[in-house]
Amino acid sequence: MSDLEVPDEGILVTRTERIWIGDDEVIRAVVHPGLVTTLEDAQENVRGFATVGGGTKRYALIDMRAHAASATREAREYYAGPENAEHVLAVALLVRSSISRLMGNFFLGLNKTSFPLKLFSEPEPALTWLLSLQAREGR
Repeated sequence: MSDLEVPDEGILVTRTERIWIGDDEVIRAVVHPGLVTTLEDAQENVRGFATVGGGTKRYALIDMRAHAASATREAREYYAGPENAEHVLAVALLVRSSISRLMGNFFLGLNKTSFPLKLFSEPEPALTWLLSLQAREGR
């Protein structure tokens, strides 16, 4: 289970994620455990980012630590592609283990994003990184 503070309301729930925006204007998403994310799921999640972000490009913190399954190649390519870049300025991914980090870095090597993306194991440094980027841009 995620230790991100989940609000009581204002959460958009897709088949594979819970998505909301924090008071700091950073989008949060928690991936549901045990599901394979398909291209259709990825498209729905990116639309969810656009919805909760009010159509404005935002920073995003995605908690994948409880995610025991995977994403299809098409879903990974879509997340790394220009459609997602229309809605996010940078992404911090929370991963559970060093193996997850290794797999994530491998994914990043194969799927270059057009936005900054970093892997973290804890929410605090991830959020600090995103907020430092946000402050640099004066958002």
